[in-house]
Amino acid sequence: MLSTTFLALLGLTVGLVLHLRWHPLRREFSDAWDFLRLRQPLVLLAAGLLLLADEKPVFTVAELEDWSALWPSLLGRAFTEVTGLFHTLLRPWPLALLLPLGLVLLTIRVWRWPYRYGERVPAPEQKLVLVGLSVTGLVWLAVEAAAWRSPLPEWLESVKLAGRVVFEALTAAGTQVWLARLVVAWERPADTEADRDAVTALENTFARWQSVVLLGAFNLIWMVWWSFWQGRSQLAAWVLPEFWLLFAALPLSVALAGGQARFWAAGAMAQKVLLRSIPALIGYLLTGVAAMALVRYAADLVSGTFSGSQAWLREVMRVVTALVLAMLRGWLCLAAIFVMLRLGFPRPSPADPAR
Repeated sequence: MLSTTFLALLGLTVGLVLHLRWHPLRREFSDAWDFLRLRQPLVLLAAGLLLLADEKPVFTVAELEDWSALWPSLLGRAFTEVTGLFHTLLRPWPLALLLPLGLVLLTIRVWRWPYRYGERVPAPEQKLVLVGLSVTGLVWLAVEAAAWRSPLPEWLESVKLAGRVVFEALTAAGTQVWLARLVVAWERPADTEADRDAVTALENTFARWQSVVLLGAFNLIWMVWWSFWQGRSQLAAWVLPEFWLLFAALPLSVALAGGQARFWAAGAMAQKVLLRSIPALIGYLLTGVAAMALVRYAADLVSGTFSGSQAWLREVMRVVTALVLAMLRGWLCLAAIFVMLRLGFPRPSPADPAR
């Protein structure tokens, strides 16, 4: 039975490759692969975060052999993951531990070089927000460090967890905009040298810090909502992917809007982008969900098959699986960004030049 399953996987893989060969969005898929191939540290970072998340297989080997009963759950899981890639390609934990240091750096740079990140000097209340975020982040980081050494009182543990959720949401927003700016630098290069694209994308993200904070608040809403309803309601499992898809273009719109653009204007732009690119995104989703379901099926099968092997072999397969998943997730996420960027935004770009 297991050999039949492997043969079926092989046949489905060949079919998917042939499908991509004549796909209407083959240019976007191809460019996404080239981008990923030339940005290998991005794959390693995504794979490392997957390893730290230590995901367990959802299905057992026995369940994986029953195709007829498995495919609805498998496709539903793949649909949720693919739509979530627009928002959480890079897992925010434990990246969030670096955010307080990034906020301190941003505060110092905005204070010393205000015109680098805006057309005018930030208002006192804007500086106060930055200082407050930096101080809060450092306090939360100190509490996290204290928790590693000894157990915390219950009230302090609750504060720590609340802070973790908030800074995870802000981290997710920052990585969304940073990744979008990295793709824009690839698609519309302003310089012939690509070595500093990651640093330039970070500077552009800093310049949009106010919109990034508001995007983080937006992320916080759905993160709290999902954590509350996860496993409690089947409706929530189906509503969240549609919610993710509805606002898929929001991080890209924030990234393309000028540093002084209002967040609501970026939101309005995102809905226009979605309307223009929704037919192509539907075609993308059909391919993306099929690819994700196939790879997730293979990952669970490999994990179950080697579960009784020696520890070193299990770890090797775990690392290989994480790398494959990171490459697939990055490829699909980047392809979606290329689709929205090319089909959703008119040319020339509606954005003001990045400051």
